[in-house]
Amino acid sequence: MAADAGSAARDIVVDAFGVPVGVRVSGDRARHVLDRLADLWECCRTPVGTPAEVRVDVLYDSSLELDDLLQVVTQRITETAVDARAGQCLMLHAACLADPTSGAAVAFVAPGGTGKTTLVRTLGPGRWYVTDETTVVLDDGTVLPYPKPLSLRRQPGSLFKDETAPGSLGLVPAAGRLHLAGLCLLARDDDHDGPPVVETLPTLDGLVSLVPQTSHLPDQPRPLRRLAELSESLGGVRRIHYRESADLEGIWDDLLAAAP
Repeated sequence: MAADAGSAARDIVVDAFGVPVGVRVSGDRARHVLDRLADLWECCRTPVGTPAEVRVDVLYDSSLELDDLLQVVTQRITETAVDARAGQCLMLHAACLADPTSGAAVAFVAPGGTGKTTLVRTLGPGRWYVTDETTVVLDDGTVLPYPKPLSLRRQPGSLFKDETAPGSLGLVPAAGRLHLAGLCLLARDDDHDGPPVVETLPTLDGLVSLVPQTSHLPDQPRPLRRLAELSESLGGVRRIHYRESADLEGIWDDLLAAAP
């Protein structure tokens, strides 16, 4: 997606968990891309004039499918922001929702394609939408919001996704300070029978599960101790066995109440 130096380039700057990412679009349909990005990234827009800390270059012309390009742009924005914050904070591959009254946030950790976005779509209305992809936690437990467009699979099992503005799904971004109150591992199972089962993992087992889902972990000072301290401060990492995201509605209050 390198920009064509001979084409006029236009920019939009979005806030990815505190990283101002400039998206520079060039090509014969640049304006069309920028209009779509402005709508999709409505919850992450920065004030006019905000300087970009890092940049993503996009070339778009009539030979490309716009929806496919938008999916790649979302991935590039996330990757670029994650790289910019390497070693500065914990970045978990996790969806996150928060209670609007208290700001208490619960992160749901899982590999790609295993239910994070579906969970957000299902449980998000009535709660604050924090992210469906990357949960960023500072040393004091503060969670930095990243209410990006939701990446919805066009068909079950498909690699292709449609970027969708949070507001079109009834999701509302956080309007106050967030603090992490729960850390959960999603274990969705089509064969699971009955209500969700929540188990608290021993610290070592929790670490083994979290490490592969943590970006730039080796760049952190004392990385394993940092993860262990976080999980222990929350009363442990919880693994949730369930079948459908809607089944998790009944355990939301329990997850918040379980935090110390």
